[in-house]
Amino acid sequence: MNIWIDIAHIPQFNFYKPLMRELSERGHQVYLTVLDRGKNAKIAKAETAGWEGVNVEVIGKHRMNKWSAIWDANLMRAIKLWHWARGKKIDIGFSNGMLLAWVCKMKKIPNYSFGDDPQTFDRKWKEKWNTECNFCVYEDETIEVPSHVLRCTKEWAYLNPRTFVPKVEVLEKYGVKPKEYMFLREVSVGTINYAGQASGAILGIKDLIPTDMRVLFSLEEKKRRGEYPVDWILLQEPIEDIHSLIYYAAGLVSSGDSMAREAALLGVPSYYLGIRYGMPANAAASKVASLQNQRTMPFEEWITSLPTNPAECAKKQDALRKHIDDEFIDINGYMMELVEGVKK
Repeated sequence: MNIWIDIAHIPQFNFYKPLMRELSERGHQVYLTVLDRGKNAKIAKAETAGWEGVNVEVIGKHRMNKWSAIWDANLMRAIKLWHWARGKKIDIGFSNGMLLAWVCKMKKIPNYSFGDDPQTFDRKWKEKWNTECNFCVYEDETIEVPSHVLRCTKEWAYLNPRTFVPKVEVLEKYGVKPKEYMFLREVSVGTINYAGQASGAILGIKDLIPTDMRVLFSLEEKKRRGEYPVDWILLQEPIEDIHSLIYYAAGLVSSGDSMAREAALLGVPSYYLGIRYGMPANAAASKVASLQNQRTMPFEEWITSLPTNPAECAKKQDALRKHIDDEFIDINGYMMELVEGVKK
């Protein structure tokens, strides 16, 4: 079969990556179209190198400004994707956006979307053009037909126990041991997602981190390194197997919601210091996993509630991961069933 997957940024690539690997192993042809934005193309090509039947095509440009987002990344890219798809004999399409949906609708190709933000402007167009418009938000009573709610979050595609296997050896580089260090993440607030959020949230709680606890520190604005404790271990990008570093942490604190959500789904006690309380995906991680925020629990209470025994930490983590797996659907299996359904 010929499967078309379209991505606009790295989180979407991470979501579809396990599916693409399985499709490759099953002998299918995968067309991966990638928007030229940041390191999208470089990462997609590097991480799929050697995968049989997976072809990466860079189509469209995003110059990281509003005008380019409208003209280059949407209007012009829609036309380019239309021409690119000619003669490809595509059987099914997957995307989180509306451009693939439009092309597939015009060409009468079954297509499916998987997002986690029902408030995006393109929802009405996906509902119109998708064969099935899905939101991976676990539960949300405000989402009604023609959209569908899937009982998972999009991170579960690559963090579930069948896909993600932690590697303890990555800790050796930093001289830390499992469950004997904290992972802290300070994001830049100079983006739309963090509009209205004050900078330096980790700075506000740095003195509450136990002084006898080692710290792995991820900092987007490296120029501000001097404002944080000198003994914190600063991580340098690209970070090798960051999810294993998160998995073996005793706890994670982040001013950005993405990593806080990932840590919670990895079974790690996680605290989100930001202000995006209304995100459905964050609500899902709070309900089924161990994600806390400033509204659910004071940080001072959270930091003192963490287990201090590594064996106890690992035991609780295993139990929580099993609980999440029982609550969530197998999203990769769900997508593969869609492929097999079209094949029949």
